[in-house]
Amino acid sequence: MKKKILIFEDEWMTIQGSFELANAFAFNDELEFEPHSKSQDVQYSTWVGYYDAVFIDITLAKNSKMDGFSIVNTIRDKKLIDLSKVVIMTGNSKVKEKLEEMGLDTRVLTVIYKPVAFDELASVLNKVLS
Repeated sequence: MKKKILIFEDEWMTIQGSFELANAFAFNDELEFEPHSKSQDVQYSTWVGYYDAVFIDITLAKNSKMDGFSIVNTIRDKKLIDLSKVVIMTGNSKVKEKLEEMGLDTRVLTVIYKPVAFDELASVLNKVLS
């Protein structure tokens, strides 16, 4: 059975190759990616227990109702998935400080910086899927 990975990323095409290479080389194509560019593209009430991990870009499309920080808050507040299964993707070096200001433990959440190579991504996927 394939593991389902929810991805909030408004520039999916720029990182899709890294996800696909990580899937092919480290997971024998056993991962299924579901990318969305806007927060409102996902019904939060239906995904408890459905996804094995969630990747969130902090900056989403301009017409997204929530940014990545708000999505993380929603996940935490509604207990949608264990925060150890959440990966923040960003190009901003100040994201960890902001997450800590929000009361989130950055030792539990994983933060990766873009651009991300497929081998680093495979390592992160192994960590959050274990």
